[in-house]
This record gives sequence, structure tokens and C-alpha cells, in this order.
Amino acid sequence: MGRGPYEKSGILRDTSLPPMRTVTEKFYIPVYKESTKDGKMSRDIITNDFTVDVELWYLPYGKKEDEGNAQMWQKVTKTLSIEKGGK
Repeated sequence: MGRGPYEKSGILRDTSLPPMRTVTEKFYIPVYKESTKDGKMSRDIITNDFTVDVELWYLPYGKKEDEGNAQMWQKVTKTLSIEKGGK
């Protein structure tokens, strides 16, 4: 007996964190402003020193506004700087 389309109605993506395994994600933070001068593209650095705040939240129902359900698991604040003359 075959399975009909009612049993194959969608594909789910698993976005949960696996237990006992480190997960790494990359986020790109633009620290420059692009502008065009005389037909050439140039990038100007906004600032050399900046602060990055990262918060890891658990949202059981997908909404942060729910009273008492959202939980902040970890918060990290780092001060970063861009060195001049690098490659």
C-alpha cells in the first residue's frame, strides 16, 4: 500500500541545538559605509572601536512577548577594535 500526498505534506527543518555538541554560526557585521566617488566604489570605516552585545534566548512558542515563557540563556558583551595597516 502506497502513501498518499496527505502523508507527505511538508518538509521540516530542524533548528534545535544538538545535545553535548558545540555549534558554531558566523554573523557578518558591516563596519563600513560604501560610497561612490568619481565612478569608483570606496569603503569608509565607520569606527575603529565598537561594542558587540550577543544574547541567546529560548523562545518556546517563537515569541519573545509572551509573559514568563521566554528565557535568556546567555549574554556576552565584547569590545572589538580594527587594527590599521592589516592585510
